[in-house]
Amino acid sequence: MKNRSSLEKLSFYIKEGDLANGQNTLDKILKQRKGLNNEESIEQQLTVYVAGPYTPYNADKHDAARIAHANTVAAIDFGVDVVDKGHLPYIPHLSHFMHLHGKKGLSYEYYTTADMVWLDKCDAILFYNHKLGDSKGADKELAFSIDNDKLIFFSVNEIPKYKRKG
Repeated sequence: MKNRSSLEKLSFYIKEGDLANGQNTLDKILKQRKGLNNEESIEQQLTVYVAGPYTPYNADKHDAARIAHANTVAAIDFGVDVVDKGHLPYIPHLSHFMHLHGKKGLSYEYYTTADMVWLDKCDAILFYNHKLGDSKGADKELAFSIDNDKLIFFSVNEIPKYKRKG
């Protein structure tokens, strides 16, 4: 384990279900990146997957829809921040509206499979939730992104601005 990067260790702990060591590793990464404000600009527009909690764990049925909606609104706000940096966000939380208003219910497996297909197509992930275990899906998406050498951002400030050529 000593020769692995902090991100590789984080991915390992997530996949092993070791949330205590994973959270400790994530906290160290966040401490290293604290206050990071990327003033750089890049000439490549990125597709950025916005990952955070959706499903409200341990909520009663009365609160579940309200919490999922609040989580969706938060993800949308992060997505708008990504747009402000000049990039193209993919916000999986928008499937919330398909879930609520679709003519039929789709399985949890459908949503998680679709999310991973879209994540695979993205250049980067914005993992805005900093507590492992709050979202098993977002944790899995973070580990996948690390393992597949995607750019990993833990705050919007880390994302460089897109500057068009010419």
